[in-house]
Amino acid sequence: PCSPLFTMAHPSDTEYYWRCSYDFLASSGYRLRPKFAPDYVKPSIPVRPLDDPSRPRHDRAEIMDAERIRDGKQVILKCVSRSVHCTEVQIGTLFSTAPLANDPRNHCIPILEVIRDPEDSDKDIIVMPRMVSAFEIVTLGFETVGEVVDCFRQIMEGVKFMHENLVAHRDCVFLNFVVDPTELFPNGTHPVRTVMNPEFTKLSTVVSRTSCWPRYYIIDFGWSERYDPKCGLLFESVVRGGDRSPPEHRTSEKPCNPFPTDVYTIGNILRTRFLMSHWGEQSHAPLRFLQPLVDEMTREEPSARPTIGEALAQFDFVCAQLTKSQLRAPGVANDELFAGCMHSIFQFHNWITFVKPLSPHLTALYAKIRKTTRHPPTDPWPVNAELRALYTQTRSA
Repeated sequence: PCSPLFTMAHPSDTEYYWRCSYDFLASSGYRLRPKFAPDYVKPSIPVRPLDDPSRPRHDRAEIMDAERIRDGKQVILKCVSRSVHCTEVQIGTLFSTAPLANDPRNHCIPILEVIRDPEDSDKDIIVMPRMVSAFEIVTLGFETVGEVVDCFRQIMEGVKFMHENLVAHRDCVFLNFVVDPTELFPNGTHPVRTVMNPEFTKLSTVVSRTSCWPRYYIIDFGWSERYDPKCGLLFESVVRGGDRSPPEHRTSEKPCNPFPTDVYTIGNILRTRFLMSHWGEQSHAPLRFLQPLVDEMTREEPSARPTIGEALAQFDFVCAQLTKSQLRAPGVANDELFAGCMHSIFQFHNWITFVKPLSPHLTALYAKIRKTTRHPPTDPWPVNAELRALYTQTRSA
């Protein structure tokens, strides 16, 4: 067992588990930061927090960063309890295994490996590629409408893929969407504080999403469930996740269909984090074209909401009508004059250097939609009315 005096060093009480697991993880092929090593000695000379790469800590005790020893790949470790979150490993590995893993519509975070804790039969350690929050505004803002469109198009495509495979995420809050930082941070970033470089000595170098069009992923399947249509309409107890605003969550005693709730929470991210100004309740003008869709996705009655596939089809149709100048408009509300001026300079640079305001994939897709579709399309999936009821029907009071 670890010495109780260790809690006086840099690792906190919440990091105690990872310090105790250092040797076991090393033997499994993963190296934690030096401060977790059994022979680590706390510096005798005080250092300023910003100069101390061991000081920043993950917000959640079950999360830890590591390096894969064989190739230096940066990964994230997540310790999960089989008894509490029994579907976390099951759902994660489902989408990380062929044929689902090979589908380009699959945006579930790849599970690289699942390690059994030798000291606790209830614990599994999931190994995933290191990502950063998709909505990290401080270091990685949304500079254009095109960047917002690309982000939410991937998110909705990924959730639709989950629903097609009869899996409800059940906690589609903004914290559970991440982005691959490989090209966004060309020189790397600190695993906890993305604003800093890996050595925690200076600010990290970051490029715009427009310059590389990163891939977005869905994480955290601890509350996810897979359903069987043959069992009829299934209703689940309310999950008190990150977003507690869905109308069906006001009465926790009443079970609800989790699929419409996924649709609501995605629409609510758009409504609360993008359509609203920082200083008021008015809509952010460049994204106002999404307001009707957001209103549909966040309807009071769950059964009146579109399926995620229908919402994606509507999203594609309205986004396909946007001009280049509309796609280059600010992605988030700029309530400060300086921010607005900097955006104008950035967009002028992109214009004169012929930088496309949308990813090549969406540019081609939306060009095809403009040529072939005159009205908002109806989603071709699901075609079976009984199956559609699985995604929309609610239980009578």
